[in-house]
Amino acid sequence: MNASTRCLAAIAAGCFGFFLCTNLEAQQNEAQTQEGPARIQVTVNAVVVPVVVRDRQGRAVGDLKKEEFQVFDRDQRQNISGFTIEKRAGLEAGTSVSQPRDVSPTFAPLTKSVPKRFIVFLFDDLHLSVGELLRAQSVATKMLGESLADSDFAAVVSLSGSNSGLTHDLATLQEAVKKLKLQQLYRHDEHACPNIDSYQADLIINKHDQAALEIAEADYVTCAALVGASPRMVESMVRSVAEQSLTNGEHDVWVSLRTVGELVKKMGTLPGQRTLILISPGFFTMTPDALAEKSLVLDAAARANVTISAMDARGLYTTGIDASERGGSSSQDLITGQHAHYHADAMNSNEDVMAELADGTGGTFIHNSNDLEGGFKSLTQAPEYVYLLEFAPEKVKPDGAYHPLKVKVDRRDLKLQARRGYFAPKPDPASAPLTQAVPRSSATPPTPSPPEATATSPPPPAQDAPRSAIAPETKVAERKPKSKIPLWDPPNVDGPLRSRSSSSPCLLSEVLEQAGARADELVTNLQNFTAQEKIEFQLRSSVAHVLQAGTGTFDYTVVFGQRPEGLAVQESRTPERGTRAFPFSIQDVGLPEMALIFLPEFQGDYEMRCEGAAEWNGQPTWILHFQQRKDRPSHTASFEVHGVAHPAKLKGRAWIAQDSGEVLHLETSLMQAIPAANVRQMYLTVDYAPVQFRTQITRVWLPQAADAYGDFGDHYTVAYHTFSNFLLFSVRTDQIIEKPKKP
Repeated sequence: MNASTRCLAAIAAGCFGFFLCTNLEAQQNEAQTQEGPARIQVTVNAVVVPVVVRDRQGRAVGDLKKEEFQVFDRDQRQNISGFTIEKRAGLEAGTSVSQPRDVSPTFAPLTKSVPKRFIVFLFDDLHLSVGELLRAQSVATKMLGESLADSDFAAVVSLSGSNSGLTHDLATLQEAVKKLKLQQLYRHDEHACPNIDSYQADLIINKHDQAALEIAEADYVTCAALVGASPRMVESMVRSVAEQSLTNGEHDVWVSLRTVGELVKKMGTLPGQRTLILISPGFFTMTPDALAEKSLVLDAAARANVTISAMDARGLYTTGIDASERGGSSSQDLITGQHAHYHADAMNSNEDVMAELADGTGGTFIHNSNDLEGGFKSLTQAPEYVYLLEFAPEKVKPDGAYHPLKVKVDRRDLKLQARRGYFAPKPDPASAPLTQAVPRSSATPPTPSPPEATATSPPPPAQDAPRSAIAPETKVAERKPKSKIPLWDPPNVDGPLRSRSSSSPCLLSEVLEQAGARADELVTNLQNFTAQEKIEFQLRSSVAHVLQAGTGTFDYTVVFGQRPEGLAVQESRTPERGTRAFPFSIQDVGLPEMALIFLPEFQGDYEMRCEGAAEWNGQPTWILHFQQRKDRPSHTASFEVHGVAHPAKLKGRAWIAQDSGEVLHLETSLMQAIPAANVRQMYLTVDYAPVQFRTQITRVWLPQAADAYGDFGDHYTVAYHTFSNFLLFSVRTDQIIEKPKKP
């Protein structure tokens, strides 16, 4: 919890499919009498390559034949089995077009009436900076009226899920643009230590770049003041952070491209010309998973006859590190400037996704230009002709890799714009065919469809129920056995207790003295530890509606360190082989430091009272209630956002063993929201168990299981953590410890 918490800005529940049905029913009925564009039938093993051809004067060319095209997959020529010429744009007066000499039977005949246009403006509120978004809003608000005809339908949507609905009403579209706000989902913290973005993480993890690893290690030693630390420990932490950054980036790509893909599929049901316009600074899409996602989007666009155009909202940009970014800090980096090179390469590569989506669908990509107004207006014009070339890969191995494509035409002085490549997944008997490879999804982009509701799922809250700054706590402190299915079941640390009578009174001073001694022993005997961690998680749009769920296994590492400002605790998680990480695995939830509330130097920060005696797992305990004092600063936990720490005031209960003073169970929640971190409430329950050194008498009590519940206003998270196979690093030695036993 005291590490960076990039809170998950959930995807808003705007139902794109819903407003298509409600707003366009009349238009669809009218369009059923019109002849639609020619469509190409895509088979399971086919690749569709959209191609736009222009002459040297930039005029559209629409008279090419199948025999004049050549397609190469990794420089191997392929047999073109399908050929279609599609007319996508109505020609304006004065537009010069090379007329067909011999119209193919699959050519879509021109109609005298101008077809309806459906245009979706997709704003990338997940990656735009503050200045870029403000500029894009200003340009869009002004140019919407000049870019749209009276017969056009348009919608303003965002990657985070907001949408205006398809409408003729210009005022509605402009108001939707003005309401756009930046979202923090998956944004990289440029002030992180070490500062490893997706680009450098890809170099370290996927490309095994030793120089990138060494630069990151030197940066970590400098920014974390770890001079003299074990090189093995430094490398382990850097690799862990790189894994986390790469996972964060992969989820960023997954959310972003799935949103584009969902919109494309929904637009495919519309009559007339369909254009999706992406306004974005771009994002990193060079990992294998990202290449596969791009391939799926391009496949979907080819099937749906949707043109994707894009505008780089950065305009003319520089690649230097600005004052808002930390950059590298080590002497090695100051000499080589390598971190600045990585930053420049990352910024340049981020635009590849926009260029590839535009090239692969016949769209236009506006970049390296400050004329955003002119670019915005031109993007609404779809290409006059698009050639759709289909081929079944021959002598091409489905190797789970990206296959670059080349398209040539047997006519001089022509300029081609074509799909750059595709992803060839490895055959998997257990998987669905390629045409069914897109995961199931609800009508709400970009989240996958929720699993079926269970009988134990609570009913959804009333939509008109008022929401307080802190979500209402929903249960009493008495704990119940956990279901195998994660549920929204946070503790109520102020709820009533069923205390049992005790033969001896609860003397608060003695209980705190014992608990303080045990906390001191933890710090004295433990420098850091690792464990195997299993996490079951859920992302929910409400307490009842599950958007995403999964299970993963991780190598969990905790490092304790002394700094001038006091004790620092850092958590990290690395997915084990075969486990695909998920967002919650990269967030600190503050498990190790919670028991340190009872350190003697921290006890004075809290108001504490003894609430009586009770048993926990058959062991007599005292129940202590604690609450952060208003006149004392919080030293236990904080949320860090962009290098700024926001202290968290905690309250909760602890079940403390009567005979030893060990904390057996702990429940906490926030006393108030943390708006700067987009946190409305965070709940945590932790069960502790003893871990025994084999060569020492000392036992250390470490987390055995924990449940974390997060309320971020527009979404909720549930995560169940279990730990085993501890490896402890003591001051004197390190030993592998057996799975902790229940007390």
